[in-house]
Formats: sequence, C-alpha cells, structure tokens
Amino acid sequence: MKHVIMIGPASVSKGGIATVIANFEKTFNSNEVRIHHIASWKEGNPLFKLWMFLKAIMHFCYLAITRRISIVHLHTSQRGSFYRKVMFMQLARIFRAKVILHMHGSRFGIFFDNQSPWLQKRIIRQLNQLDHLIVLSEAWKTYYENLCDTPITIMENAVQVPQENPYNNQSKTIITFGNVTKEKGSYDLLHAIHSLGSTYQEYQFIFYGIGDIENAQKHIHENQLTNVTLGGWVESEQKQTILDSALLHILPSYHEALPMAHGIPNISTNIGGIPQIVQNKQNGILIEPGDTDTLEQAIATLLHDETTRDEMSQKAHEAVQAKFSIDACNAKWEQFYQQL
Repeated sequence: MKHVIMIGPASVSKGGIATVIANFEKTFNSNEVRIHHIASWKEGNPLFKLWMFLKAIMHFCYLAITRRISIVHLHTSQRGSFYRKVMFMQLARIFRAKVILHMHGSRFGIFFDNQSPWLQKRIIRQLNQLDHLIVLSEAWKTYYENLCDTPITIMENAVQVPQENPYNNQSKTIITFGNVTKEKGSYDLLHAIHSLGSTYQEYQFIFYGIGDIENAQKHIHENQLTNVTLGGWVESEQKQTILDSALLHILPSYHEALPMAHGIPNISTNIGGIPQIVQNKQNGILIEPGDTDTLEQAIATLLHDETTRDEMSQKAHEAVQAKFSIDACNAKWEQFYQQL
C-alpha cells in the first residue's frame, strides 16, 4: 500500500483546485494507494489562514512520522499558493518522500515573469528538485520543459459526466463559469452581448463566479443589458443542475487551463488546454482572446442553427466521457502513483 499526502485548499473552498481535490476525496478508491488529505488554505481572515497553514504543517509532520509516506502531492497555482507549497516541498525531502507538484495556475507564466531575477532562480531551483511535475495541457508542458529539468506529465482534470447526454437544445439560457474579470474575457462577452442587440433578447446570459462584480454590474446597468445576470458563486451540486439546463457555455478567457463540458457546445478561446477538448467547429467553436467580433459571430451562428448545436453536443459528450470522466482520470492517477 502506497501512502500519499495530498495538500491544497480545503475541498469546500471556492475555486477550481478545490473542485479537483473534492473529486479525489469523493471518488478516488484504490486497494493499492491511500490518499491522506490535508487542507492548507481556506477562505477567511489573515489570522484564520495562518492557523490553517500552521495546522496543515503539524498534520503533515504527524502523518509523515506515523505513516510510511511514499508521495507528497501538492496542488498549487501562483503567487502565495506556490510559496506556501515550497515549505511542504522542504518537509517532504526531510521525510524522504517523493514530491509531485500539480500546477493549476493559468497565470503562472505572468507571475514568474514579474519576479526579480533572484526569485526566478529560486523558483527554478525548487522546480528542479521535484520528482515530478503535473500540468493540464501540452502548452503548459512545453512551457515548463523550457523552464526546468523535472519530468512532466499531463493529467487532465476530471469532469463528472452523465451516462446519457442531458443537453437541452430548446433552452434559452447561456452560461459562463469563472471569475468575472478582464482576464476571463468577461467584458469581451458583455461587449458581444451588447453588439448582438435586441435580436437575441429572449436568451438569458448568466455569469457564474466571483471577482469584479461591482464594475461588471455597473457595466451591465450602463449598457442596459437586461438579459444579463450575475449568478454569483455556485457549489458543485448546483453547477450540475445549471449545466443540465444550459444551451451554450462560453469561456472567452485570456488565460485558462481546461473548460467544463456537459454535453454543451462550448465557445471558448484557443489557448492553454482548451483545444485538447474543444475541437473547432466539431464540438464547439474556438476564437482568439479579445476577438469580440468573432465571439459575437460565433454566438449568433449557434443560436441560429439548432442542428449544429445538436451535433456539437453529442460530440462534446462523447469526447469528455472517453477522456475526462471521473473513472478514466482516477485510473490514470492510480497507475501514476504506483509507477512513481
């Protein structure tokens, strides 16, 4: 039996990493690998966050002493998340455990470029001391291969996929998940909705997520976008219901790892890991970040063509089920742990 310590934000926290960890907690089951989960971060005031971090260190040391830990699996993004994980990298080496750094940060490149040359060298040194680096796409694999010498493996995030395609082609709801920010393309989408005008007033656009809510609401009000709603943060259980009743999913992000898919045609950007699942004009439409004219045209095209939506939906569901389902991803992880 291999014992793995998995460290990252609490699974009840908001954000994509927490969702990945929650899937591990709920679904990973193996006779050969046991995962011990440690929450190193959770929303709260600075004192509470410090307590969470210190408690995670104590829990880590207790498990490392009382169990024969084989692997430490660290989930991280950029900025403070990365620097917190450096502490656990050092502790793992003390206890002679192999260290996996699972990179979720869609803006790690920007974070790295903004550091001083001295800090950049320290970051590279930390990456070179890892046993393995996990990334979400070919694009990120290439990026880290140019940055460090550590072995790298692509492991896509698992998605809960129903056996039967639940797509509702008669829905009037168009959704987008992710923080409401410029980097996520939120204002590009608002611009496209404004340009579409009253022709598509019957369709409701709902932005789910947190972020720049006040400015986004101001933009919506000033441009009289009466068919746009800010839906706020939703938990995973609510998300499944939302996906079941969505006509389209739009993610016009400038920096992204991989979009969710639920048998829904996606309009997204040709960056990061998105082209791994969204095949242009097959199961969705890909555009370049910031190209609001093409975004507007893509939305109009799919709203006009029910047959194309149906065909894209079936292909999207089949692609996700084959490669990104919970069972498929858990089998890959079990094999990976055993071979490391």
